[in-house]
Parts: sequence; structure tokens; C-alpha cells
Amino acid sequence: MTEQVSTILARLTGQEAPTPAKDELQAQALLEGSGLGYSQLNELLLASGYDRVSPGFFRYLLAGGREESTEAAHTAFKSVDSFSKAVEQFRIWAVLSYGNVKYAFKYLSKLDDNSINLELESTAPIDEEVYSSRHEPLIPIEQIAGTDTYYLGYIIARELNDRLAENPEDEVVREELKKRDEIVAKGKRNHEAYLTSDHMDVYVATSMRERHEYQVVADTVAKVFADPRLRNLKIRWFDPTQAYCEDRIDKGLVEALMLRRAQCTLYLAQEADTLGKDSELASTLAQGKPVIAYVPRVPPDKETEFADELLRMVGDSEAPGNLKAILGQLRVYAPEAAWNDPEVQEWIRCPAQADTGAAKAKLARAIRKHYEKRATTLKDSHPLGLQVNLETGVANGVLVARTLEECAELVFRVLTATLEFALESQAGSLVLRERVTGSIFRVVTGDKLLTNSFWNFYLLNVANSAS
Repeated sequence: MTEQVSTILARLTGQEAPTPAKDELQAQALLEGSGLGYSQLNELLLASGYDRVSPGFFRYLLAGGREESTEAAHTAFKSVDSFSKAVEQFRIWAVLSYGNVKYAFKYLSKLDDNSINLELESTAPIDEEVYSSRHEPLIPIEQIAGTDTYYLGYIIARELNDRLAENPEDEVVREELKKRDEIVAKGKRNHEAYLTSDHMDVYVATSMRERHEYQVVADTVAKVFADPRLRNLKIRWFDPTQAYCEDRIDKGLVEALMLRRAQCTLYLAQEADTLGKDSELASTLAQGKPVIAYVPRVPPDKETEFADELLRMVGDSEAPGNLKAILGQLRVYAPEAAWNDPEVQEWIRCPAQADTGAAKAKLARAIRKHYEKRATTLKDSHPLGLQVNLETGVANGVLVARTLEECAELVFRVLTATLEFALESQAGSLVLRERVTGSIFRVVTGDKLLTNSFWNFYLLNVANSAS
């Protein structure tokens, strides 16, 4: 069934017609015949109670919906379908850049060609050569192995010094302290390299406590940026596990600076997420910049393999079958089990009689459940999965990637401004979904009172702060 012209006009302007036009049939006939031109669209808009549009805006619309290659196609819409597609492209741009179709139409429909082109520049694709043609950094990052980055943490320093205080003759501790000094020296040089780097593209948000977490982060980051789509782009990223700053205040300032400079944040969902990492997610969204949250997908047929790999990182080669290591990770991924799971309670009371195979299977299921819940929270359920750009008022969502390949593709698309979107209605609201992950990237509420109050107060506050 052919879409009604009145419906397309309502989508274009972001509101129902104040005075429904009597000329819809004529417009429909033109679109199915000789075409709907600039003056005819304006006449239709005026008859419907809408504002007229500028020639530049009409040309922008025409470029977005044109399929034909004939001369007439450059001056008129030749079908209802091409008109509808052009309006849909405008709406995607409007929600992406302005967070409100009605406001975007009122503002952009008055602009000339040059002004519209300037507005479009902010979302125009960026050539890969912009990145690949960069010079190498003057001070390169000295990559610290994932097995050694733990030495940059504050916890290991306290542990080693406490052990040395107990036994000043402990040569093993002395050797570890010597190794830590070497790693810290590298971390300090990396800290300075990050501060002087002329480019900063991605901020890697992590939360580090246990030794194996450093290894997991190192492996994840290495795999993402080694992806073929990113390998030759000379992307620079800030990885806090590769740098050392002794002063906590300076460390906080450095990380705030890197968050400000980076074009996006890569948020790594881990065993336990911290206030610091979650605040980095919120800070990025509040700046109107994308957050790519990597939440590992653990398929049911791979959950045991995933648990084995984690246990190997936790301890020595015996860890996959080590009950202590398994129970330690159950405490992380299913802390409630010690209180409400009789089987786990029995393993804790009588470890010698425990079934390590059953314990590992329980851990594997808990890990998968943990990450599925985390993905759902970030993508679908938590209100703070959407944050408002403090400068513009546009509501931004988190891009939730479930595989390393999705992660790399999103980083590539964010940096080259080639993300693709689809508009859809959801419970009365208008949402802009990113196509690779299906994540909500922008949202426009359907609540009329909230819309009116939000933009009245928000724009008033922005104006007051600027004056």
C-alpha cells in the first residue's frame, strides 16, 4: 500500500499537520507522475500548516532520496518511495545530530546550501588515509606484557613490601621487587608518552583488582587493535594498564584528560565493574561521544572452555581442576551461592569430597549468566544506559559489542564516521539503532510533556551558561 503524503510530511516535520491539507491527492498524483518540485512541496507544506523550506534544504532532501538518473530527477521527487526514503535519511540525521526531528526541521529547513553542507560535515565519513598517513609517535609506547602489567598496580607493591618486612632475607621477594622496579620504569615512560601524544583516538576503560584481570585486559586490547580493519590505521589508544602514575590526584587528572581527548571509549565489562570505570562510561556519553562496551558472549557449548581459560589465568596449569580456584571464581560470579546453594555450601564444608567437575560446570554457567545479565543491563534495561550530552541535550546510548570482531568493527566505524542506523518506534518513542549490534544509539521520547519541559529548561540552562 502506498504511503500517504500527509504521513511523510508529519515524519519530515516531526509533528502532525496543524491544518490537514486538501491537496494531498494532487501531491500524490504528482509523485506518481511528473514529479513533486520545490515550489509544489512548499505549497503543500503551507496548506498543511507547516513552514516552508529553503531551496538548499530541498536540494539536500532530493540528494538523499534520489534513485533516478534522469534530468528531471534533479529538480523533483519522482515517486512516493523516493520522497519517503529522502525523509527517512533526514530523520536519521536529525536524531543523530540534534536529538529532535521537529527542532532539526525548523532549524535546517531555513539554511542555504553552504550552511547545510557545514552542518553535514560533522557526520561526513572520514577517509582511512587520515589515520594511515600519520607519522609514527616521537615517543612510542613500550608494550608491557599482560603477565607483567600487574606490577604497575598498587596492591602488589603493598604485598611485596609487607612480605619483605616479615622476612628481609627473602630473595624471591627481592627479585620480584627488582622486576617491579623495571616494569614501573616502563610504565612511567609510557605515562609521559601518553601525555605528549599528538593523537588520542580511543580510551580503554578497565577495572583492575586481581592479577589475572590484567592478563585478560591485555589479551582483549591486543586482539581488538590487531584486527585487519584497524591494524594499518595507526590508531592510538590510552590503556591505563600500560602506564604508571604514583600520585592518585595526577592519575585522575591524566585519565580525565585522556577521556576528553579520545573520540570514543572502549569499556571492557569484567568480573566486577567499578565506580571509576562506570563514571568513565558516563563521562564519555555526557560529552556526546560513543561508548563501545565489550561484553563477552559465552555460548552454551563454549562455557566450559571459557571457564578453563579463566582458571588457567587465575593460577598455575593445575587451576582448571583446582577446587580452590573454582570456588574463588564462584565467589566472584555467583556470590549468592555460598548462602543459597546447598551444593556449594557442602563443597565449602568438605572440599575433599567435592566434585570438581560439577563445580566447574556450575562456574561455567555462572560466568555465562553474568555476562548475559551485564549485556542486557547495558543494552536494554538500565535507564543510565542512556546519558544526555551536557552541551546539546541529545540522549546517547551505549553500543554493546558481544565479540572482539564486533568491537573492532565499531571502533573502525566510529573513527571513520561510518556507523549505520535504522529508525524505529518503540513504546511511543523514536529510537535510532546501530545496525551492527542493534544497540540504541539515540532516542527521542514520545512523551509530549517531557519533550516540552526538557527542551524549554535544557535550552534555557544552556543559554544561561553561555551568557
